[in-house]
Amino acid sequence: MPSPFPALGHRFDLPAMPASGDHEAVTLRPGPHLAAAGNIMPLMRAMLGLACDLVRQFDDLVAVSWGPAGTAIGRRFFESVTAAWLDGGPFPALGLTAFIETPDQAIESTGLGFWIGQELRIEPPLSADRVAATRLGIRLVNHLVMIGGLTEDDRIVAADGTRLALRPSRSRAMISVWRE
Repeated sequence: MPSPFPALGHRFDLPAMPASGDHEAVTLRPGPHLAAAGNIMPLMRAMLGLACDLVRQFDDLVAVSWGPAGTAIGRRFFESVTAAWLDGGPFPALGLTAFIETPDQAIESTGLGFWIGQELRIEPPLSADRVAATRLGIRLVNHLVMIGGLTEDDRIVAADGTRLALRPSRSRAMISVWRE
């Protein structure tokens, strides 16, 4: 049975967004005996390791799509950042999550909720420099995946020495970040 072509909104290391008319989709998912495990980290790491192996074996493979973030990730970039993470490096935030600009000029993650049940929101004016805010978002996503999310307010110091406050929303679905 053919796999449906995924809905894609973000691309990483690709000159153009793959389209269903030019490409076929193959879906990797756990079998019925593991489906109840959901998105537990050991299972996801194994699935992503398998995806890395497929990228290495099939030269015609153009991109890896990650449904929870709506991303299309170029094969070499995917294999590089995912293999590094599986070997103990940083979480591949660009690809397994993405960032969008909101109407009020904040930057929000998309796809992080799959990993920790929460999305990240970098509040203005901290989000004014989009490149710096995205870099910060990448570091925070790595931190949040490592600790499994945030249940109470936290304070951290950014790489540039800026003191930041992190606060989960009342529903715990969003973590807001701003300068302290």
